[in-house]
Amino acid sequence: MDLYLQIFFSTLAVSFGILHLFLYLYNKDIKSNLYFASFLFLYALNIFFDYQASLVESQAAQLYYLKWHRGVMPYSSLFALLFIYYAFDFNIPKYYWALAAALVITGLFAILDPVDNYGYVQIPLILMIIEAVRVFYAAIRKNRSGAWILTGGFILLFLFSSYDLLMDIGLISPVAGIGNGYPFGFLFLILFSSAYLARDFAQAHQTILQQEREAREMEIAQKLLEAEDKRKEAELLAARDVQLSLLPHCEDNLGNYSFCFDMRPATEVGGDYYDYKVADSGEISVAIGDATGHGMKAGMMVAIMKSLFLSQANGMEISDFLNTCSQTIKRMDLENLYMAFMLVKIDEANLSVSSAGIPPILIYRNTSDTLEEIKTKGMPLGAVESFPYQTAKTELEVGDVVLLMTDGLTELFNDEREQFGIERLKGTFRQHAGEPVDRIVDRLISAGKDWLDGKQQDDDMTFISFRRHK
Repeated sequence: MDLYLQIFFSTLAVSFGILHLFLYLYNKDIKSNLYFASFLFLYALNIFFDYQASLVESQAAQLYYLKWHRGVMPYSSLFALLFIYYAFDFNIPKYYWALAAALVITGLFAILDPVDNYGYVQIPLILMIIEAVRVFYAAIRKNRSGAWILTGGFILLFLFSSYDLLMDIGLISPVAGIGNGYPFGFLFLILFSSAYLARDFAQAHQTILQQEREAREMEIAQKLLEAEDKRKEAELLAARDVQLSLLPHCEDNLGNYSFCFDMRPATEVGGDYYDYKVADSGEISVAIGDATGHGMKAGMMVAIMKSLFLSQANGMEISDFLNTCSQTIKRMDLENLYMAFMLVKIDEANLSVSSAGIPPILIYRNTSDTLEEIKTKGMPLGAVESFPYQTAKTELEVGDVVLLMTDGLTELFNDEREQFGIERLKGTFRQHAGEPVDRIVDRLISAGKDWLDGKQQDDDMTFISFRRHK
């Protein structure tokens, strides 16, 4: 009978050990499978040597197998406790290693004298049982999933082990001829633990599948988002091309003047605006503006101002035109959308200018080689319905160069958080004032790029430069 029990329990433990070893190799994140497999392999040896000691007849052979039994038993207990820690995701306490050392040392004594020294092993074994009970209690108290399944297996092992203990001290006699009760307890432990691990493995596998599904869905969503971004970028680039195509560039012979217009938007659609219009009388109206922010909303403001400029700029006094535009924008209720704006009118040599929040106009006087600054303060268009805009007037001589600009260059910051500033702009303008007007604008834009030194431009830069040549 003992031979059949030996074969059954040993083979069962090895079989389940191989199963859980393969489960660990499939998913190495679940280390509880590894420690349970190690425990089962050691238990198979433990039960084999225990039964073998009862199957042999000579005392020497019995002592030999008992030594092997005592040598294997501490390590199976160590891996059993490790398995419990990992099954419930508990941290391994430092005192575990003290218990492990005590069990190994007493196990060595038990190998030397399997009978008389066996009692020493019981002390660390009892402490390990107490620690296992603590872990089970904590897992149940924290409502760890499946804690009662694993706890039930160890309770049955404890009951069958208690049956062996009661027989050893003579309080009860063997029932149905069963001299070793703990192998039956281990049978239930194996079944309950395997059920717990199988459940745990299935949940982990389901989680992996869910993560893979979510990753695929995220990848698809990312690709759709990238495609949508490319589509929007293409639309914005097309909008920018349309916007730039509607704006003038260079005019070498506009009345008595040569003009250069240029804009470098910070985004695909700029918020700066410039334009010109020639009246039947020959008067030239030049506009430059800077909408709040940039992008599509600022582009909408640019479209509004272009319509107002082309339809109403001629035939109106500058201040009247600015107030008309401000009233129109204000009544459109565009929330926080405003337009800083400057309108210049040139009649032969006479220049009139008024500003609604645009940087001052700069004039290089060719005869005196000096730089003149004309300031006219005013509220941005759309901020209020009416404002007393001032108009400044001057006369231009042959060779004089005029520069209109938005604040994109003067408010440019470099890596040291230093601003380009108006004085640096004046110096660059004066240095290159003798060159053609398109070269003057190129020099200013290059100065801005050098100042950024590879940084991203964060505001639109717009320039209008013109020279009286006759």
